Amino acid sequence: MDTQSTSELKLSKLVSVVNVVDNGIVMASIAIAITTISVMFTTLLLEVIIRYFSSQGLGWPTELPSILFPWLVAAGVVLAAQQGQHIAVAALPSILKTAHARRLFLLLQVITAVTFYYLAWVGLQVVEITGAEVYPATGISARWAYLALIVCFIGLGITASTTFVKLWFAPNPFSVREPALEESL
Repeated sequence: MDTQSTSELKLSKLVSVVNVVDNGIVMASIAIAITTISVMFTTLLLEVIIRYFSSQGLGWPTELPSILFPWLVAAGVVLAAQQGQHIAVAALPSILKTAHARRLFLLLQVITAVTFYYLAWVGLQVVEITGAEVYPATGISARWAYLALIVCFIGLGITASTTFVKLWFAPNPFSVREPALEESL
């Protein structure tokens, strides 16, 4: 086997791993979003029904949005980044040549990954502080709501890392993370 074939095989494996990681992040984000919406809706509906018939509420369903909504937002943010639906400034890259735009995009992914990994690390310290806060009806620690931020930061860091790999090897750096809708058109 020649050197070029070996390099292409290694590249193919790397791209496959990156795609598996990205698909896993997308599936996890979708699962978290669907689960949180379903649980919040169901429990709040149950609370309304019980209040209607008994004039008393359960109490704990009103705390769940405080715990679950950050997870919904975190899943949505990571999913948006995975699908290229985040806010991006395109003025500078659009006037650069492809090679310079690729370098700019690679630099931005490094900055993004380092920033979000750092925020996740700092977030772990915040979670330790918030562990003392407990929701009275459920007894659930506020740490679970704050943990959503850490998961979001890690998801964004991983997304920046996989985007870096895709940018490195993509023939057109402008096509990396294009929205799925545009790909099908």
